[in-house]
Amino acid sequence: MAARLLVPGDYGIMSMAMLAVGLVRMVDDLGLDAVLVQNRGIAGDSQARLAGLAILIGASATALMALLAQPIAVFFREPEVAAVVGVLGTLTLIEALQVIPRAALQRALEYRRLAWAQFIQVVATQSVLVAGAYLGWRYWALVSSTLAGAGVVTALLIAWHPYAVRWPRGMVKLAVPLLQGWRILVSRVAWYAYSSGDQTVVGRLLGKDALGAYSFATTFSTTISQEIAAVVIRVVPGVFSSVQDRPGELRRYFLILTELLAYLTLPVSFGIAVTADLLVRIVLGPQWDAVVVPLQVLCIYAAFYSCQVLNAHVLLWTGQFRANMWLNVLAAVLLPIAFYLGAQGGLPGVAWAWVVAFPLVNVPAFVIGFRTIRIGLGAWVSAIWPALGACLAMAGGVLALRGVLPDALPAPVEAAFSVAAGGLIYAAVLGGFFRRRVVAVVAFLRLIRSA
Repeated sequence: MAARLLVPGDYGIMSMAMLAVGLVRMVDDLGLDAVLVQNRGIAGDSQARLAGLAILIGASATALMALLAQPIAVFFREPEVAAVVGVLGTLTLIEALQVIPRAALQRALEYRRLAWAQFIQVVATQSVLVAGAYLGWRYWALVSSTLAGAGVVTALLIAWHPYAVRWPRGMVKLAVPLLQGWRILVSRVAWYAYSSGDQTVVGRLLGKDALGAYSFATTFSTTISQEIAAVVIRVVPGVFSSVQDRPGELRRYFLILTELLAYLTLPVSFGIAVTADLLVRIVLGPQWDAVVVPLQVLCIYAAFYSCQVLNAHVLLWTGQFRANMWLNVLAAVLLPIAFYLGAQGGLPGVAWAWVVAFPLVNVPAFVIGFRTIRIGLGAWVSAIWPALGACLAMAGGVLALRGVLPDALPAPVEAAFSVAAGGLIYAAVLGGFFRRRVVAVVAFLRLIRSA
């Protein structure tokens, strides 16, 4: 709804600002949230001093963003970006206040509360966004909605889990968790460098309108599957860290959760890919036609990403922070080069860079992760095959259906037929050929829940 009231340039300005602010958000807690989940021995006074350190860093980062706002605007050649960066810089302090309560809820496996927090944040963000778009706030609607969502969820987390804060002194006693936090920090900076490298290249070389279109292609291709995956992944830190010393159980959890992720996310990626033109026409309108092709290509990347996302979690929650760090650094070096080369072919070229380069860069992560849980590539392929096979059948069926539907059919009607047909084909293939596998996954999840 808001996209019809705003223009690509509004999203482009917001994306430019978030590229800078997002990098600082990666470092404002020194990776302490992950350390607090993995190392269950940190509590009491030590936790309070780490909380003070996180808040101090968050406040410093907010001040830093205010100082860098103008140079960032000069880099992108967009003067309006400066004010947006200055305001969004407060996110670093707001989110630093979340570190302790969020980690505590993950430790305690309070996933229902975490899910509610995420839902309430989405509602607050979208409500303010739509209201601001109607009131003509332009890109400030995007800015205010982001701050509103972060502020609401921070207040909620603190209300659920109040915590003490101490001045961060005597940190030598916490040298080990701080070293681990440093490695996570480097990992996150490297991850951000490559995950936002595509938008940096597009914004710098192709301009704000192209960046606005590309941002929507990225959003449509990944947001739904990532939100679905987030529900599953929310249990991973607590579960993986609790069985990190038992490879057999860790292997079983990994394969079952990978199969579950494939069942839930692959049909979304395949479905969007074969109906991208309809989706853009219905949701955004004709001014967003440039979104269609990169959206279709990025859906291929999103499908692969959702199936391998647990590899990094295996490394994190078994304490292999150093290996995870260097793997992210490798990606941060190679992927931006691929994006630069891809940009010579416009937005589709940047999207294809993800499809080709990301799997190649992640080969070492597969090797280390699979060695940790003692499986081969065949076990992983077997885990995703039921969903992948059903999605291939679904995509073929939807494309065949669209080929025989009348050209004059309204886009919403064609989309409804396509979604219905795709859903039926996907369910039929899973039920007809892989019913035992699906039932086994459901039974295992019920067992985990009851335990």
